[in-house]
Amino acid sequence: MAKNRILMLVAAALVLSAACKNKNDVYSSPEKVMEKFSVAFVTADFDDMYKYSVPHDAALIRSLQKYMRNNPEKLKEMNEKKVEVTGTTCEYVNDSLAVCKCDFLYDKEKASLRYRVKKEDGKWLVDVTED
Repeated sequence: MAKNRILMLVAAALVLSAACKNKNDVYSSPEKVMEKFSVAFVTADFDDMYKYSVPHDAALIRSLQKYMRNNPEKLKEMNEKKVEVTGTTCEYVNDSLAVCKCDFLYDKEKASLRYRVKKEDGKWLVDVTED
């Protein structure tokens, strides 16, 4: 009887830890991905831009990265900017597509970005090339 209780407790703990892990996973919601991508975009964090966008946007991001390498002063300025996300809203088109808007303060000035966020292979990712 005691073994059954222990097994049930272990099974419950595993289920709860898996559920909590997924809830905290950035890719589990379009809002989280949109926030991460927006901060990466306005601070020219190309590694994170690649991580949080759909694969077919890689060419566009590479072009932006090349442009910024040719403008080191602008790149440095963007890297040093402070970004504070003030809110993110998403309108769900269906279970694998949402249109999201991220509002933020960019060096204390209000700004926002709006993109489609798609679920691909179980992960929400920003699609920069579609609006």
